Amino acid sequence: YEANIGRFNPPEGGAKMIDPMMRKSTEFPIWLDKPETKEMLRGKQVLMYCTGGVRCERASALLKQKIETEDDTKSLGIKGVYQLQGGIDKYFKQFPEGGLWKGKNYVFDKRFSHAPPKVEAVDRTKKVLGDDEVAKVEQVVDGIPASAADEILGACEGCSKPWDMYRGKRRCPTCGVPSLICRECFDKDKFGVKKLGRDVRCDLCITEDVRNKQQLREREEREMKEYENNIKQKLGEKYEPYMQRKHAITRKPKANPERITRLFLKNMCAKQMDEEKLLEFLHPAKVTHIQWLTDRNTGAFYGSAFIEVK
Repeated sequence: YEANIGRFNPPEGGAKMIDPMMRKSTEFPIWLDKPETKEMLRGKQVLMYCTGGVRCERASALLKQKIETEDDTKSLGIKGVYQLQGGIDKYFKQFPEGGLWKGKNYVFDKRFSHAPPKVEAVDRTKKVLGDDEVAKVEQVVDGIPASAADEILGACEGCSKPWDMYRGKRRCPTCGVPSLICRECFDKDKFGVKKLGRDVRCDLCITEDVRNKQQLREREEREMKEYENNIKQKLGEKYEPYMQRKHAITRKPKANPERITRLFLKNMCAKQMDEEKLLEFLHPAKVTHIQWLTDRNTGAFYGSAFIEVK
């Protein structure tokens, strides 16, 4: 659903943008193991991107691991695996006009999405002056064509009109991902003029012909079972069930012969708390270090600290 409102648009003859068509990032290992996915990656360089650079870093690490440890993935001849460092957020800072990006970037906060800075500036200018006035004054605002802010990649799931604003008020009744519903359809549903029924589903559910939660759940269970069987065949005796792998400790803790523990304390009284009172409160523990956390602008202590006790 993130790619519905914004994505990279490589130049013709260049890279190819692949949308995994996933509802959540935990579906990525299953998608990566599909034969059709492997064929798309054969002999290619792979660049992964996401909003802030965290999910794509994990995804690229998984693919690199599979290349190193699995013969069928190694045989694909993938020429390199990369991720967009810092994600789309950092890309917008380096390319404020948008670069090769089209549309908006979905974010997981109250904004729901944002466009490249200069494109947003065009949009604000048009709201202040009006579309006609911007067209009269100049076709380019801050280096960006005035028409750039009009590019809408998404569509309302209720009436199919161009729309790219996730409102956070409704989710797909079948799979639960955020719904793209325009303001008019939302108001009609809110005031009972035209209710949004269960047939108003996300694009992915319509494409896959998923009509109810049970159908989706059965498909997910079937795909997970097939994926687990595939992993079991590859790993043989080294195979561990999914839940054991999920909660396994992948690295040993560092040696701590002096038994030093680091703690984070918060909600302390900023006016009354000092070193003497803190040591008295923690007695008989032996405090080796205290790091008072202060405001970066004013330098004032705001009630939190890191401490190390032995």
